[in-house]
Amino acid sequence: MTAPPPAPPRGTPSHSLSNQGSEEEKEGIGIVIRSQLEKTTFTLPPALAPPPKPVESVPVSTNPFLDPIFAAKSPDPHVGFVAAHMGAYKRPERTDSQETPPTPLFDEDVSQPLENFPRTSYEGKIWEMQLRQPAKKKITSQRFWKKVFVKFLMQNNIPVIQLFTNKEDKDPFQELPLQPCYSVSDISAQQFDQFGKIFTVKVQYIFYKERPGVRPGQVTKAERLTSRLQQFAVSAIAGDYAGVKEFGSDLKKLGIPVEHAPQISELLKLGSQSYEDLKEFSCAIEEFLFYMPAVRDRALTYKTEEVQLTAVDEFYVEQDKIGRIQRQIARVRVFALAFLSGMPDLELGVNDLPRQGKEVVGRHDIIPVITEEWIRLEDVEFHSCVSKNEFDETRTIKFRPPDACYIELFRFRIRPPKNRELPLQIRSQIITTGTKIEIRSDILIPGFISRKYGQIPCEDIAVRFPIPECWIYLFRVEKHFKYGSIKASHRRTGKIKGIERFLGAVETLEQTPLEVSSGTAKYEHHHKAIVWRIPKLPKEGQGSYTTHTFVCRINLTAFDQIPEKLPSHCYVEFTMPATNVSHVTLRSLSVTNPDPPEKYVRYLSRHEYAVEMEHTQGQGPNAYVTATQVDKPPELQTSVKEESDSDSD
Repeated sequence: MTAPPPAPPRGTPSHSLSNQGSEEEKEGIGIVIRSQLEKTTFTLPPALAPPPKPVESVPVSTNPFLDPIFAAKSPDPHVGFVAAHMGAYKRPERTDSQETPPTPLFDEDVSQPLENFPRTSYEGKIWEMQLRQPAKKKITSQRFWKKVFVKFLMQNNIPVIQLFTNKEDKDPFQELPLQPCYSVSDISAQQFDQFGKIFTVKVQYIFYKERPGVRPGQVTKAERLTSRLQQFAVSAIAGDYAGVKEFGSDLKKLGIPVEHAPQISELLKLGSQSYEDLKEFSCAIEEFLFYMPAVRDRALTYKTEEVQLTAVDEFYVEQDKIGRIQRQIARVRVFALAFLSGMPDLELGVNDLPRQGKEVVGRHDIIPVITEEWIRLEDVEFHSCVSKNEFDETRTIKFRPPDACYIELFRFRIRPPKNRELPLQIRSQIITTGTKIEIRSDILIPGFISRKYGQIPCEDIAVRFPIPECWIYLFRVEKHFKYGSIKASHRRTGKIKGIERFLGAVETLEQTPLEVSSGTAKYEHHHKAIVWRIPKLPKEGQGSYTTHTFVCRINLTAFDQIPEKLPSHCYVEFTMPATNVSHVTLRSLSVTNPDPPEKYVRYLSRHEYAVEMEHTQGQGPNAYVTATQVDKPPELQTSVKEESDSDSD
């Protein structure tokens, strides 16, 4: 079969190989053998072999890549090798989520104990802060700042915030016992004096009122009404009384869309010049509130029942100057806010690995999820309203939340894999060239973590570069009533190759002290650092793997001091609208009430990096520029000096 066909004898008529033969030739089996050089069209064999057919309809394939039998008998070893490997190839099996994650979801190594998360333990520290007085705003009077000392004290198992006038005082002049319904606001900054701002935080009590309106994410009832608005408009224009009456009856049945609007009552407003102190104070309040007992003591009735859930990842990373991760700590916190009638019990389903394949929930209880990913929960801690015995036995989270109270439902720790790529990568260096200091930093956003999630942007990015105190005046500008800061100029990235050849001795454009390719940068006195802020990366219409640059140039004089040790780290903070660190997913929420409430789930991750900066010694000017630089003649300099002296006289 593999040998070429023999040539016909000389004298054989040409029609003997054609279809126009004798009757014996027509009744016999006709086989046409074609040369391999002829162009033939072949198709891949189906996955299942078809039933056998007569021999006369079987085409002979001479392509070794499509015919493994031919390849096995082929004398060419290369053809047989390729065909054998193509036959052994198997497509990868798909998982339940139709996708395999690029890296493990968690670290399998549990030999080392988990490290404590930063700022979670209070050891009786006393903070020096500023108290805003009076506590309530008044139109007829102005508020002012008063210096106080703040600490916590436990009285009858209730944490109390104590305020002292002096650090040595024994009796506080004001106390505030904490309640489970209290909360602490985010850290913000406001004007303190003519020199700069101060960090502020509020201890507040939030209660909710039902009022007409639509909150983002609450569109169920509004959709039912807006779908009938067009029909109502047509009936009103046409004067159809029956159509208008029908819309009015539907409006009466459904009711007006109702939102639960928060009403904030400020209890205490404190400020500090230290960002780290205010972070410790805020985290200490959150720790005390988490362990305070809160029960649902009475049944209420709401027009619109609603449950809001928020899953927050907190990720702390320390990197060296090369970009290697020296330390990474992560935890997950789940918050809940419920507006439910009666005394219902709730059951929350999380993608906990022991619960895989054991979930039994109703159709109305399922929360849509993007992927089927299961994670491992460690060191799980619960609020007092959660049944801990139920979780130990069945790994289910059953709780009865307090009414209209934003609480931290539970928290747990995770082990991020060591080989996972960070969602934001930054490299910083300080280049010292004589009396010139240059701080350069590059930010890179890698590709998306999965096809299901897509590109998750980094939002509210803030990079802080600490500045020595003796260099602060270089970035300050005096204004009418206060001091301002020099702002960065926006420069596009890129450099013209060989631009020194064209410029030569021509002086370049004046360089500004601060330059950025994205966002804004300026010196912020309350941080004692240059802060580079970017609202969102990647930008709209911009892909990943785009470098964003920050450059700070400091030209020191003979009178400026150079500290013995320059800042060693820069600090990065940003958020992402997804739990991409832990991959936690809230899968279901069951309520014992007959009518299922509206569910609203939000995911958020807070990242905090401490990145080491590389210190290098810069080189002198370019050799070509130095060789072609033209110095001004001394006669011209002396003449200019004489003219300036005559003008001054």
